[in-house]
Amino acid sequence: MSPLYWVAILGVLIIVEICTLALTTIWFAGGAFAALIASLITDNLALECGLFVAVSAVLLLILRPSVVRRFNRRRAKTNVEAVAGKTVRVIEPVDNIANTGRVAVDGMEWAARSSVDGTTFDAGENAVVVRVEGVKMIIEKEA
Repeated sequence: MSPLYWVAILGVLIIVEICTLALTTIWFAGGAFAALIASLITDNLALECGLFVAVSAVLLLILRPSVVRRFNRRRAKTNVEAVAGKTVRVIEPVDNIANTGRVAVDGMEWAARSSVDGTTFDAGENAVVVRVEGVKMIIEKEA
């Protein structure tokens, strides 16, 4: 195959990676680069395609997990992700049966529900956020 085809494939894969930043197509770009080098040396299409598949698979399966882990380690939790596990102050009694309850965390008020039906919280009590479901914080008693 003409080296120009591999250059085109390489270019498209790099552009897609730049647009998405998903760390997915970059590995196939590495395979296309290896196939491009092979196409400059030989005119064996089977070898070029095999090299493309092999190099892409090795990069995707071996390098991608460690690179993704490295990038995600520096990622700070934001907004709702950062709330789970925090201690909140109950500002309106929480009662799932009465469908009432509000808590305050970081200066913001949230609707709240208990993680266990029948468990209630009084105003002024502290609780721990288990998770967020929509616009409601699901809370439980402090340990």
